[in-house]
Amino acid sequence: MLLHCTGVHWDESEIARWLEPLATRPGELAEVFGESLRETTLEWRDGEICDLAVRREEGASARWRAGSQEQLVHVPGTDEASVREAVRALRSAAGRASLPIRTSRDAPLPDEEPGTETARWIRRLIGIFARHAPRHSFRFRIRTTERRVVSPGRPASTAMRRVVSLEGRFTAASRLGDEQRPFAFHAPDSEATADELKAVLSAAAAPRDRPVPVPDGEADVVLAEGCAAVLFHEILSHALEAGADGSPLATLPQARVAVAELDVADDAGRLDLFGGYERDDEGTAPRAVRLLQSGTVGARLTDRAHAGTAGSTGHGRRSGAPEAPLPRGSNVVVGAGGATREEMARRLQNGIWIDQFRGGSADLAGGTFRLHFPRARRLRRGVLSDELGPGMIAGEVIATLRNIEPVIGRQVRACRALGWCAREGQVVPVQGEAPDVLIRRVAVRSAL
Repeated sequence: MLLHCTGVHWDESEIARWLEPLATRPGELAEVFGESLRETTLEWRDGEICDLAVRREEGASARWRAGSQEQLVHVPGTDEASVREAVRALRSAAGRASLPIRTSRDAPLPDEEPGTETARWIRRLIGIFARHAPRHSFRFRIRTTERRVVSPGRPASTAMRRVVSLEGRFTAASRLGDEQRPFAFHAPDSEATADELKAVLSAAAAPRDRPVPVPDGEADVVLAEGCAAVLFHEILSHALEAGADGSPLATLPQARVAVAELDVADDAGRLDLFGGYERDDEGTAPRAVRLLQSGTVGARLTDRAHAGTAGSTGHGRRSGAPEAPLPRGSNVVVGAGGATREEMARRLQNGIWIDQFRGGSADLAGGTFRLHFPRARRLRRGVLSDELGPGMIAGEVIATLRNIEPVIGRQVRACRALGWCAREGQVVPVQGEAPDVLIRRVAVRSAL
């Protein structure tokens, strides 16, 4: 069988034979991973493209792992000569018989020009920006990746994914004058993506009051518009990634840590979300993993190296061919409850209503987290009042989970502002969706 990869044919069976001497002992893992990446970046300023760059990268890596020992060799290019060179160096490093040297290689990559999909997006963005955010400084990226994996004794796999990102700031009206607002949108590229972007940007540009400083102290908060996915990404996905040393949840398997109404999963198979994929970077089809099931700590996210007898959950991910895979989260999916937005506001009564985050982090060893929001609203007697911001919420992971109310919103929304996650220098796409979630006694501070 031949794998066709961006104009290059890989002989799957031959590559598998090259790897076989590296996987002869119990527990040994050997694979070849290849990636072709094409990314077009457009810098927009007030409706004009002020810079355009096209990046093209291709690389192949050969990996051998046995227990805690691991060797990885990366070679530029994805042609068969590159793969052979990587496997030859890996076999030599692992003390196995080397492959003969062959010198033939494919021609260098040609200079890149923007593709037809970029031209279509330029036409769409001109109209969207003119109507909803004429004064702006945005960076738009459209990224296409093709990845393939060959490993002895396993079916070879190849998968392609195209995603788009828009990040930056724009000038919007407030009742006391114009103001700069941050904006981020990340989504898989599809026919519906432009319409969704238009709706999200329109909502972000709605007139608002000038914000007042966030009061420091403890407050009850509602996380709305899907942004609870950011919280659960930080305190559940990261905490339940295999190899996450010191995680406060690692020592609590099957323990009840939240209300029975709370269900949270990590589902890489959700291709409508930014973090989705059909195969992980080890060629494994992902399965949805319950992180919390009826408030009880669930399973861990694993790759082949951490899978044990249960097998990988399909969460072996890497940011590029030069990197070894790590167990990583993908899409956090929070189950819906039965409460309307009005019921959530009545239940909150007095507190803070947050509908977006702009970054966050978790200290797994310390069992704490912090999330930053650009704006929020104060609730007084169940009614939205003052604009607040910017600010942050922080707390202990276990205490915060225990302080989640059993009344959960009925409408689940994608959190398009959540798009990239870094761990150990590797950045991968992530996302999530969530209903409105009410948390009592959260530490809130101003970020002014």
